[in-house]
Amino acid sequence: MVDVLSPTTPDQLRDAVGWALGSRTPLEIIGSGSKRAFGHAVLADTVLDCSKLSGILFYEPEELVISAHVGTPLAEIKAALAEKNQQFHFEPGNFPALLGGDVVPDAGTIGGLVATNIAGPRRIKVGAARDHLLGFEAVSGRAEDFKSGGRVMKNVTGFDLSKLMSGSFGTLGVMHTVNLKVMPCDEQSASILVACDDPKIAGKVMTAALGSENEVSAAAWISSDDVKSLDVPLAQEMGSGLVVVRIEGPAPSVSWRSEALCKLLAQYGETRPLAESYSQHLWHCVADVKPFVPVGDVTLLWRVSVPPASGGAVAERLMAVTGGRVMMDWAGGLIWLQITGSDVMAHQVRDIAGASDGQAVLVRAPAKMRESIAVFHPENAALARINAKLRQNFDPEGILNPGRLSPPSANGEGA
Repeated sequence: MVDVLSPTTPDQLRDAVGWALGSRTPLEIIGSGSKRAFGHAVLADTVLDCSKLSGILFYEPEELVISAHVGTPLAEIKAALAEKNQQFHFEPGNFPALLGGDVVPDAGTIGGLVATNIAGPRRIKVGAARDHLLGFEAVSGRAEDFKSGGRVMKNVTGFDLSKLMSGSFGTLGVMHTVNLKVMPCDEQSASILVACDDPKIAGKVMTAALGSENEVSAAAWISSDDVKSLDVPLAQEMGSGLVVVRIEGPAPSVSWRSEALCKLLAQYGETRPLAESYSQHLWHCVADVKPFVPVGDVTLLWRVSVPPASGGAVAERLMAVTGGRVMMDWAGGLIWLQITGSDVMAHQVRDIAGASDGQAVLVRAPAKMRESIAVFHPENAALARINAKLRQNFDPEGILNPGRLSPPSANGEGA
């Protein structure tokens, strides 16, 4: 029987954590639960449900800032931003379907987005969620209130805890309020399609695009096997794998840069501009990793991060060794690898990533496999010591999401 605690105010949240600390009761921290299958299963029988800590606290379009409680649905926040023609510039993807759940547009909560530090195709230009978190308020595993930052940029003195909390998966503290920077939507965007079936050549195409003066905001490669899943007629007509490059900004600038990119990239293969309506749809597909949304049996999905210049060669090596399918984003800096295989393949994937100073994270796998191998890339000894000290300071009794970041076999607590 799972017990559920559902605080509706920051004070109630602090009291709930205080009770758990006093009774040494581990807590599984969730919002909507849309990313519950990302990471290891939490070793707790009590759920701290933050979904009722909800609501936009203030939104100042002129100041480009929004503040909300962590349980606020992303759909609600995106709707408010859309009314003012604004957006989260880091372009977060929608993950429930990718993790094997239902297809729900703009699923999840703002707290879950920050806690997992998700970012989409525009990351190569503007960074990830942590780079847009202006400040937060939270409760530590000591049941103490703490906060960092505020409502404007460059107002942090000392240690920037916003960078630390983003991507911590709720293991250091339970946030209840987040302040995020927002940006106006671009006046116009355009995408260029380049026919390319070779991932190494695709890497060169994306590197050339990013190295030009055309201010590329996204670059990705989709193999010929996966182009059909994009539902973009022109992409299917070209009959090959595709490099897709995006530029954004004022209409005259986009028009000029689009023409310049077509000329620059024509040396690598057939080059075609894509209509803006289809362009937006295509980049939503890339952000959501639509080609690898599971159909039928659960397949393994790896997220491999490497230096962008190495992406093409690493992708080719991963395909050759694993027999899997690959999609590249972030101009080659992010490689999605879908394979059918056992946990033995994990060592090969991580060896290939490590050889290029990269990391490999197992995003999707059967529950049994997530119990036996590390989902997140193993830390080196120095980093592991630093993170252990941080956890000891923020959550000395290990009550916050124990086991989420490492399997039980990693240590006695699974923390």
